[in-house]
Amino acid sequence: MKATLHRWGIGAAFVTLASIAVVETVSSAARSDTEPPGPLEQGDAKPPAALQQCGECHMVFPSRMLPSRSWAAILAKMDDHFGEDAAISKDDLDEIRNFLTSHAADSPDATPRERHYLSALLPSSTPLRITAMPWWNQMHADFNFEGAKHSQVKSAANCLACHNNTIVR
Repeated sequence: MKATLHRWGIGAAFVTLASIAVVETVSSAARSDTEPPGPLEQGDAKPPAALQQCGECHMVFPSRMLPSRSWAAILAKMDDHFGEDAAISKDDLDEIRNFLTSHAADSPDATPRERHYLSALLPSSTPLRITAMPWWNQMHADFNFEGAKHSQVKSAANCLACHNNTIVR
């Protein structure tokens, strides 16, 4: 009888651990489903070669992370691009602008999932940083970015420091 109870106890512990693993897996899947897609998810048009110039200074951010008006505003002042002179040729700039604005979160071919990132954004708001998007702040509310400034992460804009396997490069 004691051996049977011991086996039941082990069986119950196994079932409990398996249940916890399933719940964590489901929770994790639910959380990751709220993350924005990478810049080159299936179905996206191939980005222009000119976009590689952006990657010389920073990560090439996914086009779906901002509305088209934000991309247009960011690219309108490349001579003062977040304090840097990032001026590029007009042809390259036009090619980059056309790609980013036509693949933005509010573009006609954006999926409902991608449009969701605009849900808390006021129509009159034109955020110039992905970190200014309401969805971004909600998803990162528990992260200590003050501490990150003094680590290898350095900045909230260094997505790949934490999301190294979730964003298509």
